[in-house]
Amino acid sequence: MAEESALIPIPDELGLQVAAALQDDGATALGLADRAAIKPGERVLVEAAGGGLGSLLVQLARAAGAHVIGAARGERKAELVRSLGAELVVDYSVPGWTDQVLAATGGRGVDLVFDGVGGALGEEAFETAARGGRFSIHGAASGSASQIDAARAQQRGVEVIGVDQLFALRSGWRERVERALALAARGELVPTIGQTFPLERAADAHAAMETRSVTGKTLLTVQSQRR
Repeated sequence: MAEESALIPIPDELGLQVAAALQDDGATALGLADRAAIKPGERVLVEAAGGGLGSLLVQLARAAGAHVIGAARGERKAELVRSLGAELVVDYSVPGWTDQVLAATGGRGVDLVFDGVGGALGEEAFETAARGGRFSIHGAASGSASQIDAARAQQRGVEVIGVDQLFALRSGWRERVERALALAARGELVPTIGQTFPLERAADAHAAMETRSVTGKTLLTVQSQRR
């Protein structure tokens, strides 16, 4: 049983599913955005932009005045990312996707990359970072986090914000959840709930996420039992 002090009230304007979708991803997205210090006019690349966390990062970057490029797999996710305000969406399952990013920035590259995929794709994304830019690592959807050579980053003048930043985000978690809920209540942050599964189909939910074909956040629902 949870302690009363650990509970966070849900604004009247929000439903339980929206609040649940923001509890983890909302707090994490705000922490990542705060740490990366997005500036107006910057070009920001968001990997896995059609996912639960990525779709929030797209919105936060847009709200900060950045020009957002979303990287997603397939047209279904691309449509979602465009609807969230990304100025360009590239399919990172297609070879040469980084060339599209560089072309869109006049060859300069992006000021900030949010890397939630890792692996070979994350290393490809690193090549789109502009000199003096930032490369923020927060996930390993590919199976492993990006391993960026420190000498290479220094040579390029790119600040690598490592995946260990997630440990620091434990501090201030409650405040960021409350911020996320307040933003959502004002309509300024909208989580994408792509699909829900009843609790007894939790295995199906995990299987769907593992295929990386789902959009937004996947939630499990619990049927209340009346006595």
